[in-house]
Amino acid sequence: MEPVSLQVDPVSGPIDGPTVFRAHGVAPGLPVHLDVAVVDANGHRWVSHQDYPIDADGLLQIDDPDRPWWNMIFVDEGVPPVTFAGSDEGLDFSVSIHALEGSSSTTVRRTWGDAVVRQDLAGDGWRLRIYLPDTDTDISPAVIVVPGTTGARPAAPTAALLASHGYVAAVLVYMAEPGLPESFQEIRLEAIADAMAAFAQHEHVDPENIAVFSASVGVSVTLATLAYIPSISVRAVVAIAPAHVVLQALADGQPPKTSSLTLDGKPLSYMPIRADKLVGQMLRTASRRLFSRAPTSRALKLRPAYEAGLRDDAAVSAAAIPVERIDAPILAVAGVADQSYPADRMARALIARRGRDTDRLLILPNAGHFLRPPATPTTVDRNDSIVSGGTPAGTAKGQRRMWTETLRFFEDNLRR
Repeated sequence: MEPVSLQVDPVSGPIDGPTVFRAHGVAPGLPVHLDVAVVDANGHRWVSHQDYPIDADGLLQIDDPDRPWWNMIFVDEGVPPVTFAGSDEGLDFSVSIHALEGSSSTTVRRTWGDAVVRQDLAGDGWRLRIYLPDTDTDISPAVIVVPGTTGARPAAPTAALLASHGYVAAVLVYMAEPGLPESFQEIRLEAIADAMAAFAQHEHVDPENIAVFSASVGVSVTLATLAYIPSISVRAVVAIAPAHVVLQALADGQPPKTSSLTLDGKPLSYMPIRADKLVGQMLRTASRRLFSRAPTSRALKLRPAYEAGLRDDAAVSAAAIPVERIDAPILAVAGVADQSYPADRMARALIARRGRDTDRLLILPNAGHFLRPPATPTTVDRNDSIVSGGTPAGTAKGQRRMWTETLRFFEDNLRR
């Protein structure tokens, strides 16, 4: 009988592509144990363990092809678990199988943007991290990625992956870096518009063929810019975990009593955040951190504070972004189990206000706030400060649907 060996196809490929595992030298019958392990871009260790049946040709029968990746668990000791950190290049995964007949291991590479070229561009109040696709064309359709409070680094893998799909993609950085506002407070819409205009002038960007991929509070930044500054025009907007209103500013500690956005030097009307709704949660978190011997997260579920703000009808009306002014079709995506804020309610309000047949609304059951390209691990639902919510399986399924619909939406609205 041939020795046990593991075949993974492809050995190197995009993170959002399919993977096939095959065990040679193993008789069908008992399940094969599959391990997948990696060190993420922040240096944290992750591993998944799962038993799968095999068919007569040695093919592992995996009902959800993303499962070996999304069900990886955080295994670093001594630190609170945080969300998986992807790379704007690639990561090497150790893969092994174990059966009665023996074991076999190999290393595979999963990429976000190995073949793309990065450029940097900066202006007053903005930075662009640009990723160029490996194509022979002089100009290409383009996508601007506008992140939320998590900042540029977690958004970079998404931009790099979009470049791998043939788009010129850029992360628009507008805070939390040297020379930029320290937090999500009084961000100038003019700076955002200037960054978008500079991107449109890039030598490899088709200026008539630009879309936006925005997430979390970055959606309110995007929508407000497009609604209030008519000189900026795009062909499509993807809004992940959107807000349909201008939000109160955010900073460490108590939210500042001012707007997150300004126009012509004046703060825009905003929906207040009821931080008092978080006091009990904050006390419980502080108590756990004080008395627990295990590393304890300080991340909070912010949804109650935002839900209370949404009950202020007058404030919501004043803060509502006039999204009906935006000509581009919008794909709004939200998870029902989002614990950062009620993105599902705000996504419905956004689409209802516009009332356009060209828009799309995708509501994901059991999915949380952080929706990233598949097959990103979803077993940890929080970063250092924010709880995303959702179940691991629900968020993983939501990520695959979101990404599939996003690529289709861009295909439908951007000319190749």
